[in-house]
This record gives sequence, structure tokens and C-alpha cells, in this order.
Amino acid sequence: MKKRILFCFAHPDDETFTVGGLLASLAKRDDVETIVYSATLGDAGKCGNPPVCTKEELPHVRKKELEQAAAILGVDHLVTDTYPDGKLPEHEDALVTSVRRLIDEYQPKIVVTFPPHGISGHRDHQAIQRATYRAVAEAKETPVEQLYYVTVVGRPSSRYGDSIEKIDVIFSFGKEEAKKVQQALLAHRTQHLSVERVFPSVHSDSFHKFQNREYFMLAWSKNGEKPSNPFA
Repeated sequence: MKKRILFCFAHPDDETFTVGGLLASLAKRDDVETIVYSATLGDAGKCGNPPVCTKEELPHVRKKELEQAAAILGVDHLVTDTYPDGKLPEHEDALVTSVRRLIDEYQPKIVVTFPPHGISGHRDHQAIQRATYRAVAEAKETPVEQLYYVTVVGRPSSRYGDSIEKIDVIFSFGKEEAKKVQQALLAHRTQHLSVERVFPSVHSDSFHKFQNREYFMLAWSKNGEKPSNPFA
């Protein structure tokens, strides 16, 4: 049976910004299946400058962008929901139920989500973190063996990000996977302003994603164990 890993996020593009390199790497393996969950369709986001679509069209367009990015990264199962963008904290209990249903359906061994600070401080990111943690840690029975937070390494004075001392897993990937991440980022056309702000080299042949490293912290473990390489 294949090892399944569930990634729980708030918006289309969260998957590429955070774990694009890991997803592209896992897609090359026959023994792993990945599931990406987006709780919203990003309906409160921007439409681009110049606009790619109207505000009314944005949820539909962003869903299509997510589908394209997921295909580029080789995601096995993409699940989208229709919670209101920007208002996830108001629906946290329902989110817990939604994540538990995914866990029951897909039986993942590992779950990945945002850290408590949400990387950017976005309240939706923080809400999906809390809901995912509750769905895993408060379940009477669960197939999940570990829950990880994907984060960034920040300066000690930074409000968001975590010190390198808190990192349990540093996942490195190569140029081939970085190219997939670049293509997936560009697929999120309506969000190009955010993409270009975070990744100024996204249109360049010299693109890399934080030196092609992604950082993870163990948030919960079923048996109290800390695997040396959970994504192996």
C-alpha cells in the first residue's frame, strides 16, 4: 500500500509557496500518494495587475490555476472546498470536521499544514493550522503517525518564521523540481503580484526557492517518535 501524505492549506497557491519542492519530488516516486486540500477558492484575493479576470470570476479562475499548478507538481489528489476566503476563523469547527473526513477517506500517514503563526500571519493560515491540529491530535483513533508544520527560517527579530534550532527536517530538492515550482508559481497568474514579491527571480532562468530548501517542524507524533526522514 502506498504511503499517503495530506497537505492542508487555506488558499490556492499556498501549496506551491510552501511545499512545492516536496510535492514535485514525491511525484517521482511510485510508493507515495499526495493529497492537497485547499479550504477556500481564494475569492478574497487580487485579480492581478492588469486584471486577469473580474472579481466575480476569481474563485473559478483560481480553482483552475490551482488545478494547473497541482498537475505541474504531480499532485495525486486535489480537494477544494468553498469556505469563505478571509473568514476561516469563523468556521474553525466545521474545518475540523472537513479535515477529519479527508483523513478518514485517504488514511494518510503524515499530515502537513502551516505553523501557528501562519508564516505570513494570515488569519486563514492560522485557522487551518488550528483545525488541522485538532483534527489529528484530538481524534480518538487516527491513521496519522505524524503532523508537521511547514515553515520558513526567519531572523530572530522576525514576527514570522522560526529559528533553525526549531527545524526538524530540512528537505532539499534539485533544479528539476525547482523548475516545476517555478512553473507552478507562474500558473497562479491572478496572484502574480504576490509571487513576484516573494520570488523576484520567478521569471528568470536563475530561479530558486529559498536555495531549494523547505523546512518542517514536528508538531505531533502518534508514538512520540521523531523520524529522521519522514518523507523518505
